[in-house]
Amino acid sequence: MARDKFELEKTTAGLQFVIPGTEKPKAVPKVKYSFDNQQAVIPGAEQISQKRLLDRLQDKPITPRIGQKSPEGVPLFKAR
Repeated sequence: MARDKFELEKTTAGLQFVIPGTEKPKAVPKVKYSFDNQQAVIPGAEQISQKRLLDRLQDKPITPRIGQKSPEGVPLFKAR
């Protein structure tokens, strides 16, 4: 037996058939833009001060760009 191409939904008016894809669309969340003179600024893309930039860079973890090598015959870290 073929599966029905609709779903039943209980409403205040009783049971109703709902065809998939015809449901009420959900509202898109509103985004609040700030303005720099006459131009809207996307949240998170605004200019920040040099102090905040340095603070942000300071909070980032330090990661090595190149693998460390020890001199020939000397272990990099001594075992205790």
